[in-house]
Amino acid sequence: MVENSPLLMATLLIGVSSSLISGSVNLSESIEWIVLIISLIANITAVIGLSLHVFVYLPMKKAEKNLKETFK
Repeated sequence: MVENSPLLMATLLIGVSSSLISGSVNLSESIEWIVLIISLIANITAVIGLSLHVFVYLPMKKAEKNLKETFK
């Protein structure tokens, strides 16, 4: 999971950037919807992945480290 953090951060950056582009540039309606859908998918994927990393993986590793130190 740690190796995926830079990828998730890049995905979040791409999602936010494409969302800003979709909202600020005058594009044809179909292209605007496509960019908006891509940005939503990228943002949702990145937020879920980063949330899992921060709220599940890191505490699990900390608990594992504490458990190993306890039974030394």
